[in-house]
Amino acid sequence: MVFGLGIAQAGVPPGTEAGQAAPPPASLSQGNVSQNDWSPVSVSRDGRVGPYVPLARTAHPWRICALLPGTQDKFWWGVSWGLVREAERLGVVIGVYQAGGYDKLDVQKAQLDTCRTLKPDAYIVAAITSDGLDAQAAAIADGGRPLIDLINGMASPYVTAHILGNFRENARFGANYILEHRAEWEKAAGRPLKVGWLPGPKGAEWADAMEASALDVLRRAGVEVIHGGYGATGMATQMDLVRALFDRVPDVDVVFGNAVAIQAAANYLRSRHDGGTHLVATYATDGITDLVRDGIIELAVSDSPIVQARIAVDLAVRALEGRPHGVWNVMTVDRLDQARLVGYDLSRIAVPEGERFQLRPLPPLEPRRGPSVPPSPSPAGVSGSPPGWGS
Repeated sequence: MVFGLGIAQAGVPPGTEAGQAAPPPASLSQGNVSQNDWSPVSVSRDGRVGPYVPLARTAHPWRICALLPGTQDKFWWGVSWGLVREAERLGVVIGVYQAGGYDKLDVQKAQLDTCRTLKPDAYIVAAITSDGLDAQAAAIADGGRPLIDLINGMASPYVTAHILGNFRENARFGANYILEHRAEWEKAAGRPLKVGWLPGPKGAEWADAMEASALDVLRRAGVEVIHGGYGATGMATQMDLVRALFDRVPDVDVVFGNAVAIQAAANYLRSRHDGGTHLVATYATDGITDLVRDGIIELAVSDSPIVQARIAVDLAVRALEGRPHGVWNVMTVDRLDQARLVGYDLSRIAVPEGERFQLRPLPPLEPRRGPSVPPSPSPAGVSGSPPGWGS
């Protein structure tokens, strides 16, 4: 078993710390990663950029437990869909759970503890905070099982492999886009630019990393940044923050931040019949790409969350079967504006029409012989519909 050791900063792979060179952006794919032949995709593997080629099939129907933060942000719908589709492609069994939001760390801890009673062969975790599951990660390592850190970043030294977005690069792309257009927008406004910043939940590694990068770029350039506050990436929470931002500073020129906040801002500005505020998103969902296509959002950054989910399943199988794999796997990112969206493979980002969050329990381990045993308890959040779905 190979475990990733000695990280200098939570969730930050070698070579992508602030101020260091990041991997180059991936080329736009004309393929469709929703199909079984979703590779190759461009990934930085332990500091070297190249194509990621997944396994064709697994040697055993392994059982994997996957935990995600919640369903409020449609970003995670895509992640759940990618997990399930790749498990089906490889022939492994997967359970997918969600904690109910970024304020539910205790729920995620309980889910992971209960998952251990189901005795999965491997774990995939998109952690609510970078260090909130340290005790559970240590227990998983004691049991000799692989733990894959998916997207959000875990600080534990017991993580077997990471598949991450380059959060700092996402934010730098957006901040640099604002600087590229600064002179034009300031001329139109007749004054220095005002940028409203909405990072997402405080303490989430991805949000903290994006904030550090975005504020560094903008403040070094002398841009006035108005902080809109922290909050979970649910539409109601982010809409409250957007309203509060405009109540405080009605003449904000740019709203920059997480995808849900930017969708909320688009809805808010539409209700005010305000087309003069520029919108820039640090990541992309299907709703965001629709708004980019319509010219309402000027820029979004894609780090291919569905592909990251597929890679997480592949990494788990590789670790279980002793196959070679990178410890630090980082998706290259794409800058999406109206022009670049043409021909872009949206199955990297969005679930097919009609699909929803892929919530499913991990079936109990079947005994090889002897009398039947009662099923193990399911982690919280499995029965019924996820929060926000209604009946």
